[in-house]
Amino acid sequence: MKHIFCLLLAFFILAANAYAAEKAPSAPVALNPYEQIMVGKVWITTDAVDQKGASVPAEDEKVAAFFGKAEYFPDHAFKMVTLDGKPKMHGLWNMTADGKTRNLTVRDDTGKTRFTREVENVKVTDGEYTYRIYPNSENKAEHIDIIHKPR
Repeated sequence: MKHIFCLLLAFFILAANAYAAEKAPSAPVALNPYEQIMVGKVWITTDAVDQKGASVPAEDEKVAAFFGKAEYFPDHAFKMVTLDGKPKMHGLWNMTADGKTRNLTVRDDTGKTRFTREVENVKVTDGEYTYRIYPNSENKAEHIDIIHKPR
């Protein structure tokens, strides 16, 4: 009887430890300096400018999907809404260590990946985040810079 009690006690201790380890939050992934700039702000799209320096209206089909508000969180989650606050997308994000690229993995509400997006960063500072898109991926001479300011 004593052995059975000891075995049961050992089993419950091991099971409790396994459960606690499974539920324990994982260590946060360290943010690189460019990611640190992005966290803790709401980034609002303020302009889209083509390669000639001309503003592209937010309603233009080439840029309409890029206008909105974005929040980037320390756990590499992000959420984006339209300029009037309607949910747009959410998922995971990161920036390369050299700050040249931002990657998004957009997920649905079940966590399944819907699509990924990679953009070329032009400027990443506390006061401005700008990335470049190419409306025609085969023509790098024509581009549009999407400009964001923090709130």
